[in-house]
Amino acid sequence: MKHPHGLAYLRVFEAVARVGSVRAAAIELNVTPGAVSQQLRNLQDSLGVALFSRDGRRLRLTESGKTLQRSAAIAFSEIDTCVDEIARPAPSVGPRSITIAVPPALAVSWFTTQMFDFAQVAGLTSFRMIPAVDFSQIDWRSTDIAIVYGSPPWKGFSWSLMANVVLRPVCSPKLLNASPSLRSPRDVTEHWLLHEDDGSEWLRWLTAANVSHVTSRNAYFGTLMMAITAALEGRGLALVSDFLASEYLHSGRLVRPFETAIEASRSYYCVCADNRAADAQIMRMTEWIIDRSRLPQRI
Repeated sequence: MKHPHGLAYLRVFEAVARVGSVRAAAIELNVTPGAVSQQLRNLQDSLGVALFSRDGRRLRLTESGKTLQRSAAIAFSEIDTCVDEIARPAPSVGPRSITIAVPPALAVSWFTTQMFDFAQVAGLTSFRMIPAVDFSQIDWRSTDIAIVYGSPPWKGFSWSLMANVVLRPVCSPKLLNASPSLRSPRDVTEHWLLHEDDGSEWLRWLTAANVSHVTSRNAYFGTLMMAITAALEGRGLALVSDFLASEYLHSGRLVRPFETAIEASRSYYCVCADNRAADAQIMRMTEWIIDRSRLPQRI
């Protein structure tokens, strides 16, 4: 390397290449995202080649970047192994763990697999996920952080907006062409409407779609996951956000018969007790969840 800080720049490059995000790498390296971006630019300028290309908001390695990543990963692995071998053993601090409460539908459709990525980034040795449909179900005596679908304020707690929710109908492909077929928004009233609330969201959607007729067939469920399951089985239509429906839509198990959308009455928030808001691990996880939730969803 021609500049004196080559190893530091390579460490930044290796972190971004591994976790796939400037923000996540900055959290891991305990620096600002701006510092990470600047060091990547300096490294690419000194090499005279592009190491990343942009695909929307995602960073993808170029062929040169892939070559450098392989060498950098091997080099840092060897350095880390050597340091571990010669360093004095540190006092045992016990397992690093965290407990998070998550709405079941979000856990099944998105967050369960994401949590393993966070565990690797944060160096967790264990984690516990517990279901909680709403804020009132969370046992804060054993919960470090929660993803809550609701509306603040919550006294004694701190929260950060994770994602606003826009709802559109989903159904099984076989229902799309069933009798009666779904050719216009009014046709939804000929099928079962699947609710996870008191029916208010569907009424707002029907109004937005200029449908005055109200269906006489309504199924009410205690959780959104139950409503999604019924939709997957071709039993009716559910109102689901792209955020939760992404994988089902991508695989073709669900389809969107109409594009009319409404903003949900609630949003997703990362929540923790006020006295834990400055905890480094909770702050790190909150930033990581928000960063992941705002990546483009596959449709």
